[in-house]
Amino acid sequence: MKPFDLTPDPKVLIALTHTPLKPMDALSELIDNAIDSFALSRNSGFGVSNPMAIIDLPSRKELEDNLGVIRVRDNGIGMSPAMAEKALKAGFSGNNPYDSLGLFGMGLNIATGKLGSRTTVITARKGDQKALKVVVDLVAIQEKSSFEVTPELVDKPEGFENGTIVEISNWWPKGNANSGFVQKLVGYGRPRVRSEIGRRYSTLLKQKSVNIVVNGEHCKPFHHCVWGSKRFVERKGSGRIYARREFSEVIGTQKRCTECFALVPEEKDACPVCTSLSLRTIDETVRGWVGIQRYDDESHFGIDLIRNGRAIRLLEKSAFFEFVDEFGNAIKDYPIDGTYGRIVGEVQMDHVPVDFMKQDFQRSSPEWLAAIAFLRGETSLQPGKTNGVPNDSPVYTLYQGFRRVRQFGKKDLYMGYWDEASNTAKRIPRKTEEEYLRKFNEGVPGYFDDDEWWSLVEGADTKPVESLVECPECSAENLQSAEQCLVCNAILIGKPCLECEGEIPLSALSCHLCGASQVPEVVEPWLCLVCNTKNIATADNCSKCSSARGTPNKLSPEYLKANSDYDESLSIPGCSVRLADDTNSQPIDVECYSVHRPMVLNDKGTVLPVIVNKGEAVEIFVDKTHPLFKSLSIKPEEMIASEVAYYKHVSNGRLTGTVFQPAHSLSNLEWEILNKYWSGVLSDSSASVREDVELFFAELSTRLPGILACSSEEIFEELVEKDKKELVGNLIDRGEDISKMEQFKSDGSFMRFVGVSAIVSIFGKHTACFFDGAVWGEPFSSIVDIPDSVMDDFRQQARSRYLNCLEDCASFLGSQNIDPVLVKRTRASLEFLQKGLEG
Repeated sequence: MKPFDLTPDPKVLIALTHTPLKPMDALSELIDNAIDSFALSRNSGFGVSNPMAIIDLPSRKELEDNLGVIRVRDNGIGMSPAMAEKALKAGFSGNNPYDSLGLFGMGLNIATGKLGSRTTVITARKGDQKALKVVVDLVAIQEKSSFEVTPELVDKPEGFENGTIVEISNWWPKGNANSGFVQKLVGYGRPRVRSEIGRRYSTLLKQKSVNIVVNGEHCKPFHHCVWGSKRFVERKGSGRIYARREFSEVIGTQKRCTECFALVPEEKDACPVCTSLSLRTIDETVRGWVGIQRYDDESHFGIDLIRNGRAIRLLEKSAFFEFVDEFGNAIKDYPIDGTYGRIVGEVQMDHVPVDFMKQDFQRSSPEWLAAIAFLRGETSLQPGKTNGVPNDSPVYTLYQGFRRVRQFGKKDLYMGYWDEASNTAKRIPRKTEEEYLRKFNEGVPGYFDDDEWWSLVEGADTKPVESLVECPECSAENLQSAEQCLVCNAILIGKPCLECEGEIPLSALSCHLCGASQVPEVVEPWLCLVCNTKNIATADNCSKCSSARGTPNKLSPEYLKANSDYDESLSIPGCSVRLADDTNSQPIDVECYSVHRPMVLNDKGTVLPVIVNKGEAVEIFVDKTHPLFKSLSIKPEEMIASEVAYYKHVSNGRLTGTVFQPAHSLSNLEWEILNKYWSGVLSDSSASVREDVELFFAELSTRLPGILACSSEEIFEELVEKDKKELVGNLIDRGEDISKMEQFKSDGSFMRFVGVSAIVSIFGKHTACFFDGAVWGEPFSSIVDIPDSVMDDFRQQARSRYLNCLEDCASFLGSQNIDPVLVKRTRASLEFLQKGLEG
């Protein structure tokens, strides 16, 4: 019988161009061909001193007129006619899949065919008199129903000695499935295209393995904004965990045929597929780094996975931050306290196979599974959920130190500032982070490296000390707000006299030089800024509230803004909630400020917790020291949610009187706001309280040797048997040499490893050593003019208060079934203990 001819119809080439692909992926296919040519050049002994991939994109106007070309040119070794024929044949790949990106053939046909219907390839080798030119016109091939194309020899283009040029033209018309594809690529704009190329090929660009130029401008490599390798946090049981971990590990080997690339069993000497004796052993190497980004972000975190210099997956999350158990249940490991993350990395896995369009790795392959097992282990990342399986993988280790951000400063390695009102560290505004990141991307020294970022980490741990101003006359130091020197009366902050123009103190009501009044004459009735009452021109005080003329309204938005700090943790940019009719409310910025002093309503001393000003934005001023928050345990977030709910209720009054009215209530709106924006802040789980208590005791234990060194041996002997056993266990867990116990007893360093019950016992027996600024700032030894008998009662009360709180926290750590009331009580005890801590 006559053999079947299975040569596909030329329409298959057109069908291939309908393969789903993004414009930047199509351009990357062409760049990969250029990069592979340099690898081929090196393997052939033809060195390229300055490997270049030069890209030219058409303008939008050229596309509209069906003019211009996309051109990708390299200065590699070039191709012979036989190589060119194979390279253009759909389904053929002349590159091995381990040392190159391997994109000629199917990838080339799809990429060029999606961009335009006509592809021209010009290639030449060094020493060739002529260049080889091949034109692949998909429309013409389909019309004549033949795959045959005729190459021709042409003069080399000017300045072109060797390499390959790929040109694409004849843009697809409207109605074609690929219409608009090239327009989308060009529509990104050349700066965006350069940025994306710098992102995908950052490894090669940083290594200077290739230079990529788009329309005359070089592509710059992308850099992750991460902490330096010398930065670290300390965790109990783990010691120092550094913010960057590098690795290069051979996790396996495999034998491959160099002809057909088939896997060859270790005991075989020939390929079982093609019988070739040309075999090669390939190291399965995983190399790169994982680290901590200097800022957290909702989307920009994850690990870049790279193959032969090109990033196949950017910011991969699921492979590292989700754990699938033996029953197929996916467990989210990170982030667990919210939606923001900061673990990033760059990992090269050249041996792991990818799909034929290099959109992803083959995730069911043994190579992929082994690489991921090395990088993140085969357990959940969460503490206590490893089921006893050891895990010392790079991602697991990093996760133990940086899985959440709770304390700004060095403890969690995050930037912040010291907030005097709450006596605690607060996160820096995101606007500051954005400004620092902009300078990082511009390569500004101190911002590209992490010195300036680190200064903000240190600042969160440092209580600010008001700087003093030196008097220019007598050199005495004065407060910054002082208008006159306390020693010599020299004017430090002044103004010119209205009459003689001599310098007088800023707040002076009359001139000490000429006696002239500094209160401007008012010839018209004046309006009291405090109570809005109009007064006669000659009156010095308001007839209603008695305020002096010109007294500012201390409840006005202008005054409150000048005497408060913007509070990012309470603010909600673009606040929008789901309404009763299942639509979203119009977004509005909610800007919150923490005031410096109480907001007094009237002369009777009524102090307000919150003041609201509604304009283009909802401005809310909060007094966090108000009894509403301190005594009644109401959270500022609850009051703000109430005010915003009222605003949303009124501005969406269209729902009143409709079927949606029952659900359109203040309570429901307040719940929507609290749940959407502050559910993580307001919910205090037993796990979070437990972790904070453990951190508190860990910090307290580090201070013990410094304040009790002179009594260290006595304290050691006071430890009960249970506490000594726990001490030995902790020393072993931390890798300490227990044979040095005598030295630990002598210098007191053993106290850094004692357990919680021992710490409580030590406080009970050596209470006085913990006060007067040693641990807590509260006075204990003596107070001037206070009799000893009174001080004895004071000391006993202080000891009882602190001991009760310590015992509450210790008891909580030892409890298994946690009652919500106990969680709340422990949090209150912990806050009391933390409030008076000395820095």
